[in-house]
Amino acid sequence: MAVAAGLILGLGLMAGCAPSPELNVLGYLVARRLGTLDPAAQHRGPVGSLEGIVTSGGRPLAGATVVVAERLGRPHAAQTDAAGRFRLDGIPVGQYVPAAVAPGHQEMVPRDWLGLARLVTIRGGQVTQAPPLALQPYLPPPLPEDLAGAVALTHTGTWTATTNFPPGAAAQVMAFSFQWAGAQVDSLRLYLPPSAQEGESFPWLFMVYPTHVDNWQPVSVAFASQGYAMVAISPVGERGMDIDAHTRDARVAFELARQGALSRHILSGQAIFLGGSFSSAIVPRLLRDVGEHAAAWVSVGGISNAFSLAADFYAGRLEMPPQYELAVPALGPPNVYPLPFLRASPVYWAGDLPPTMLVHTDADRIAPITQAYEFEAALRAAGVPVQVYYYQDVSHYLQIGEDLTDVGVEMYYRILEFIEVYR
Repeated sequence: MAVAAGLILGLGLMAGCAPSPELNVLGYLVARRLGTLDPAAQHRGPVGSLEGIVTSGGRPLAGATVVVAERLGRPHAAQTDAAGRFRLDGIPVGQYVPAAVAPGHQEMVPRDWLGLARLVTIRGGQVTQAPPLALQPYLPPPLPEDLAGAVALTHTGTWTATTNFPPGAAAQVMAFSFQWAGAQVDSLRLYLPPSAQEGESFPWLFMVYPTHVDNWQPVSVAFASQGYAMVAISPVGERGMDIDAHTRDARVAFELARQGALSRHILSGQAIFLGGSFSSAIVPRLLRDVGEHAAAWVSVGGISNAFSLAADFYAGRLEMPPQYELAVPALGPPNVYPLPFLRASPVYWAGDLPPTMLVHTDADRIAPITQAYEFEAALRAAGVPVQVYYYQDVSHYLQIGEDLTDVGVEMYYRILEFIEVYR
């Protein structure tokens, strides 16, 4: 069994990339069966240090973040000084792949001439020199010029929807589908105020929901009823746990809306983004892609540090929904495959984000409120305007319906107030 677990890891390293989610889960199940996933054991024994330099364009880069994660997720992170240098102390002995990122730059890991990720070995009481960490400017992947034609955008239905809150709330709903990168994305919706007339346009919101978009229709209707065009999308099953693929789908949807392919009722200009739970790993990456087209965003019960979330998962501190119970292991061991975790950790590149509102409850056992506390600190340190709404009660967010609580009502109106500032 131990040989099997090692073989799975070795195959991934030889391939120069992380194994598939299926292989990662298999490796996790083998390790769990062997009893090698004890967080306490990971922290016993000698420790060492790692130091090095981060550059960009051949020059030292200040303010970059370097992360080394333990096998069970616990991160060790440091920022570079004015000379681009960093040092990480207290790392348990073992082998790791360091990762680096900075605002305006693509995250990376050091690679050899074959393109394989380079491991560093930490030895007790010693300082290890990291390989060169050279960051490149972040460039969004290009999209086709005739985007609507390239993705076969199709209008699939129109209806009117209502909800009980706010009283009398209603919206016109338009459903769309498109084809992109081997998948049929049929979860794109546009919600418009019920009184929308020919030639009238509305400020717009862009929502990425964590589960199917139609399950959240009351929320979309509630916002559209207040005079907004709400564009909403949710991840499609064909993508599995591939956050980058879900982000690319969301970007296509955003660009279709921005270019007027969905409706002329969408006011040209910046959008305000919203996301929560699983989709909070998608929205920050989407914000890096859309850049100046984002006015602000709202994170509801969101994830800001996937490394810390993994550490909580392996320590048994999370209550994962059945559909996400293997989401963390599917990303692979963070000590040797840190990039998927770093991409879902905006706490380390908070300076790339627009004004932010964080909404979180202390009752959340999927994404602990510590995720929001850490994110708030990082945003403030980066000079990003941030507003928070922390509370204790009700673990569901924006659950507009018959079970809507007073806290849910206050949450809705606080989000509306934030939106009004940046619309």
